[in-house]
Amino acid sequence: MSLPLIIGGAVFVFGACLGSFLNVCILRIPIGQSIVRPPSRCAACGLRIPDFLNLPILGYFILRGRSRCCGAHLDPRYPAIEAGTAILSTTLWFLYPPQLFAVYLFLVAGLIIASGIDLDYLVIPDAITIGGVVLGICASYLVPEIQRQEDAVDAMIRSALSAAIGGGLLWAVARTASWFLQKEAMGIGDAKLLAALGAFLGWPSLPFILVVSSFIGTGVGIGILTGRKRKLGVKVPYGPYLAMAAILWLLGGNSFTSKYLFNNPIFTNR
Repeated sequence: MSLPLIIGGAVFVFGACLGSFLNVCILRIPIGQSIVRPPSRCAACGLRIPDFLNLPILGYFILRGRSRCCGAHLDPRYPAIEAGTAILSTTLWFLYPPQLFAVYLFLVAGLIIASGIDLDYLVIPDAITIGGVVLGICASYLVPEIQRQEDAVDAMIRSALSAAIGGGLLWAVARTASWFLQKEAMGIGDAKLLAALGAFLGWPSLPFILVVSSFIGTGVGIGILTGRKRKLGVKVPYGPYLAMAAILWLLGGNSFTSKYLFNNPIFTNR
């Protein structure tokens, strides 16, 4: 077996373990619990999960979807997040050099946490959004390549401006929509999340993220209304769609936009 495949396999395993940790963050952050202690416990009865059963992806299938201690059903989202994180980690590893891989994997991890919490509580914690803006600006200074700059200060300034553009743009859209509808159309947390995405990915990513997330959100919303016969006005979290669009940007949306729409090197990440 070649060395790249061995390293890729190691990254996959690391990604699965990271996904398991992200599940803990999604469960504990909204209720103010430590993400480090206590060790993983059954969500139904609170008993500690033995280490040999606390295996990413495999543990769910070994237990056949039920908790060993009390027989409660395990959420299939757990292995889905673990597998998804493992696949995304491996894909990013083969797409980007190590420094960019580390930054983008950190971003993806934050997006997964934000999406999980938004789905459960219809809110995205400021620690993730505002913290993401700060970390994106710092990461741009340390790794200027993520802003397609050579100078660290220029990259940091570009990151800050991109965050302001992203957050301000979506905030303006949300306020305008709320004025027309005479009710809240979108949470301010979504604007903060787009600001964080701008800080990490730069302003060229923002049009793509907004357009693609709108298409995804519209498609999912129509499916919910027709499949479950829900009435209009039901709140649907928008954060996961922003996250999906940002991940698609990382996985090739940037190259597609540059090649087929703008044909301008400023829109490429490499």
